[in-house]
Amino acid sequence: MQMAELFTASRALGLMVVVLLVFVTAGVMYLSLMEANDRRRRRKLEQSSTRQKHQGRRQQPW
Repeated sequence: MQMAELFTASRALGLMVVVLLVFVTAGVMYLSLMEANDRRRRRKLEQSSTRQKHQGRRQQPW
């Protein structure tokens, strides 16, 4: 292998590593954000169901 070929191969490999690192980081950030949103939604549901239990049974509209 000549020096020029080695330089381009290592440069391409380095670029692939950076792209993969950015992709994985973005995926982790996305999943963390979705989990936080889901956790917030579940807390709201739990709080509303707890309020309904404390207020007694409500009349059903049907």
